Amino acid sequence: MSIIKSFDTSEEIIKAEMLTVGQKRLPEIAICVFKKEIIDYIEQNDSFKEYSSIDVCGEAVKIYVTSVNETEVVIYRTYTGGPATVAIMEELHARGVKKFIIFGSCGQLISNLKKGAFIIPTDAYRDEGTSYHYLPASDFVEVTSAKKLAEIFEKEEVPYELTKTWTTDALFKETKEKMRNRVECGCNVVEMECASIMAAAKSRGFKAYQFLYTDDTLESEKWDIKTLKEDRIFILKECLNIALKVTKYIK
Repeated sequence: MSIIKSFDTSEEIIKAEMLTVGQKRLPEIAICVFKKEIIDYIEQNDSFKEYSSIDVCGEAVKIYVTSVNETEVVIYRTYTGGPATVAIMEELHARGVKKFIIFGSCGQLISNLKKGAFIIPTDAYRDEGTSYHYLPASDFVEVTSAKKLAEIFEKEEVPYELTKTWTTDALFKETKEKMRNRVECGCNVVEMECASIMAAAKSRGFKAYQFLYTDDTLESEKWDIKTLKEDRIFILKECLNIALKVTKYIK
């Protein structure tokens, strides 16, 4: 069987529910982050409390909770890449989470993105493997939450830009030819999770709202590292504040 025909609707051998029996139930809204600096920040903030944990490959991923307008919201740190990110989402969904807000970095593929704007993906090019286990093969998966998230950003006066994104699981095989092809089909940024997340959300029936900030630039002749070399805590705190504001609109 061809790898692109790996989508299968028969019953799964291992289900998230099997791993979460008897575990503490979670609030319905979760914020998913990627950077350790965010966890360091919330551990020093009295409004965030450690609530539970999840075991990932023998290592505990801590789950924190805070209150936004009297609604409890989960915050946790995931791992880079579609497989780990989706696997953790599956377990949290099995424990009660129905809506995920995800923010992380992306690479910029063109030079004329709006300065200071956050990126809201509208469609994700499926250059990874996880999404093909959740949806039939196609070039793109639609981000159905993009319109709603854009409306929220407008209400909160957060600058944003809508664009397609290129999701890859091979960081060191982002070649110049692939980049040119992705730009030609409308992708202005590249990251490693969006297609996987949106495919899983569509398949499992939970909601996923994702926005991005640019961390580096691939468009120029020489790779521009940008915030990968800088102190990221300012932009990360801003992303967390935005994510907390989003929770008010998706209850």
